[in-house]
Amino acid sequence: MASNLTHIYNASKGIYHGVMVGLALLYLAIAVAALLAWHVYYARKSRKRAFEVLGWIEDLLCGHGHVAGVKWNGASTFHIPVKLRANAFHNASLRVNLIPKELPLNWLVSKIRKSQETMMFEADLDWAPPFSLELQSYRLFARTRKDLPPDAPGWDFEQTTPFILTTRKDWQREITSVITSLLSHPDRQFLSIAFSQKSPHFTATMALDSIAPTSSGRAEIFESLRELAAGASAPQI
Repeated sequence: MASNLTHIYNASKGIYHGVMVGLALLYLAIAVAALLAWHVYYARKSRKRAFEVLGWIEDLLCGHGHVAGVKWNGASTFHIPVKLRANAFHNASLRVNLIPKELPLNWLVSKIRKSQETMMFEADLDWAPPFSLELQSYRLFARTRKDLPPDAPGWDFEQTTPFILTTRKDWQREITSVITSLLSHPDRQFLSIAFSQKSPHFTATMALDSIAPTSSGRAEIFESLRELAAGASAPQI
């Protein structure tokens, strides 16, 4: 009798483990299928978004140049060589970074970091700048209470004069010209600007929304880029 009970117990235990392993495999298959469906869905959305942005860029380049190709570096990143009519820039290109939604973890990290979609303009100048410089733009909003939404009615905004924090002890004349040109644009749509003595000589990063058809300052972007570059590129005598 005891032997029969032992056999029944062992059989039940084997069935239990088999059911648990089966459930684990089922849940794993469901998770993999969900992850695959997520990836396919958002990869298609990213590609659709990319073609929309490409249309914005072609409209933006109208009268200034044209797109010379598209190189995909991933589902949410692509590189666009451009041919510009202006002689101020050489080997110009645009690099677009969309929010990476193809993998849930990447999307979650970008959400936590509050990342935004950006476009980076890169080009060489007639002459390499005699300095290396990186400028980061920060906008700070002050309010009496942290929980007050800034888009609620009843707000009166007052814009202060921009100020600069720098690690340089002395400024070259070209740097002063670049800073003055940058502050002269009220929009200041550039998130960062960099000058380098090595190629690419000039890099400017801006929010992707700044080139959207609804953006008020999109028409002046290339003019702003030329003015910034003109102050840094000059023949050294």
